[in-house]
Amino acid sequence: MLFKINPSFTKKNQLKLDLSKNILGRNFKLCFSLVYSIKSIEGAEILKQIGRYYELDIKDNIIIINLQSTKIGSYNKSCGPEGAFLINKNDEYQNVKVGEIFFENEIKKIKYDQKVIEKFIPIIPQPTKLLIKDNYFEILNTNFKITNGEDIINNTQNLISKLNINFSSSDGFPIVFKKVAMNKDEYFIKINKNKIEIAYHNYGGKYYATMTLIQIIYFYKYKLPICEIHDKPKYSWRGMHLDCARQFYSIEEIKRILDYMSLFKLNRFHWHLTDNEAWRVEIKKYPELISEGSYRGYNMKIPPFYGSGYSKYGGFYSHEDIGELIGYAKKLNIEIMPEIDLPAHSWALLQIMPQLRDQRSNIVSEDVGSYKDNTINPSLEATNKFLEEMLLEICEIFTFDTIHVGLDERPKNSWEGSPSIINFLQKNNINSQAEYQDYYMNNLINIIKSQNKRTAAWNEAAVTPHIDHGVGGSAGKIDKSCLIFSWEHSDVAKKTTNNNFETILCPGHKTYFDMAYNNSTYERGICWAGTIEVKDIFDWDPVKDIENVNYVKGVQGQLWSETITNKLFFDRMINPRLATLSEVAWKGKISRSWIHFRSTLLNTVKLLEELGWGYHEF
Repeated sequence: MLFKINPSFTKKNQLKLDLSKNILGRNFKLCFSLVYSIKSIEGAEILKQIGRYYELDIKDNIIIINLQSTKIGSYNKSCGPEGAFLINKNDEYQNVKVGEIFFENEIKKIKYDQKVIEKFIPIIPQPTKLLIKDNYFEILNTNFKITNGEDIINNTQNLISKLNINFSSSDGFPIVFKKVAMNKDEYFIKINKNKIEIAYHNYGGKYYATMTLIQIIYFYKYKLPICEIHDKPKYSWRGMHLDCARQFYSIEEIKRILDYMSLFKLNRFHWHLTDNEAWRVEIKKYPELISEGSYRGYNMKIPPFYGSGYSKYGGFYSHEDIGELIGYAKKLNIEIMPEIDLPAHSWALLQIMPQLRDQRSNIVSEDVGSYKDNTINPSLEATNKFLEEMLLEICEIFTFDTIHVGLDERPKNSWEGSPSIINFLQKNNINSQAEYQDYYMNNLINIIKSQNKRTAAWNEAAVTPHIDHGVGGSAGKIDKSCLIFSWEHSDVAKKTTNNNFETILCPGHKTYFDMAYNNSTYERGICWAGTIEVKDIFDWDPVKDIENVNYVKGVQGQLWSETITNKLFFDRMINPRLATLSEVAWKGKISRSWIHFRSTLLNTVKLLEELGWGYHEF
């Protein structure tokens, strides 16, 4: 028997679920996930809610849901029920077909300006200095013979083979690499009728020169321009973050985004491995974390969040997986930074290890994602033992010198009802939850320092959040060695840099690629930080209003994966926004015109299409 749900948004901006009449009267539970919280409901009763996963007792074949409002005041195709299924009175699974979401107040698709220019330089990010003449020469031999670059031949093979570019060490037009005294990651390219000369100092410079050359060869084919290029990055940290907790991505899928990053000279992969929804990294001392905490489904310890559905879903990364990915990334001049998101964002962890929370607490806290009691308690002996053993293992697995420990969005009252915390504060003359958060953070910093590594965290670790939405912050007493990722308003980055914290700029309203492109109902993505078109990223001056710019160490894009339920969504949310952000990360404020850059980007997305990437219009 076919059971159906037709979702729509009414003119009152309510989510309406029209259930086929054969569902009513069968004592079914309706189970699904949403990206926004339910404020009120008609036609059903909420039997169970964890985060934004719901189980409903159906009362009527029309269910009206009032959702938490979006920042832009409209909803889109990501806002309907995801992963919906029915459970009968015998606790058995029943499939349900969910129709395409309909909007009574339709906001039409954006029509983008089609203006282009004929003459443009096809390189992203554009080099610092470029001297190009109107003189071109044709290469008769379509191979390129590389001297002093066997490592480049091997490490770019995956890319150049897909683009039908032939690098070898035996035959073809000569490309000569020469190591000289230059700055880190700096390079110089000279193309003339006889050969291509590349000067570099370190492997990074050598690799980036090759990426520039690949773009030139792809665009011009075998009629190359006579030119000189002198280039180096403005920022040492040019990153991309991927949330693998809400959705699971295989090692091969992650390699694919590393390839994308390398083409545009991004050099830091921020790997978000744990959150409320899953624990994804193997810790050998605690095998239950991956056996029970990395999978979810109906009647499992972790329910089917964010559209994962009835059946068992998920996965984890073994030590071997991580080693393989680190080795692959190094060939692309990319370092991998893991993130273990604590002390909040730990709902999944606490289902596996409830002893990490004070069970005597008389206060129920709730985070911004509607998860209750999702914060570990660092005053407990069991918690401190876990933190030390887990972090020492993470430091051993990952070769990069920086470990990210989260510390975002801790509910203000998460520790207030704990007798253990209250006793600890009194014994140690700690006067507030913010001071205790700093005590906890400094403990983690010391553990990580003992392994000759650096600690990183989101901005709540160092300052008070920009907007008071029930989130705890710092008392300003953490070690200055901590690298801060500033994701809130620009005022926060101004504070962290003025307080002498090295800072990575990753504000939600410019760099969160899970945001919708615009307010059209046809779009996908969420909107709590607004919407982000490609041009919004292009126009962004990352250090505007920041006084202590020397403490800005880089720029980073983020993809949180609540709404990313298939490859099409994944590609469209990232591409071409990440390529555009790479220009900002390499040079700072973009110097060329939007029409000029857009013309370049149109060529670039063609290159990416050949590599198997879809993209959003711009």
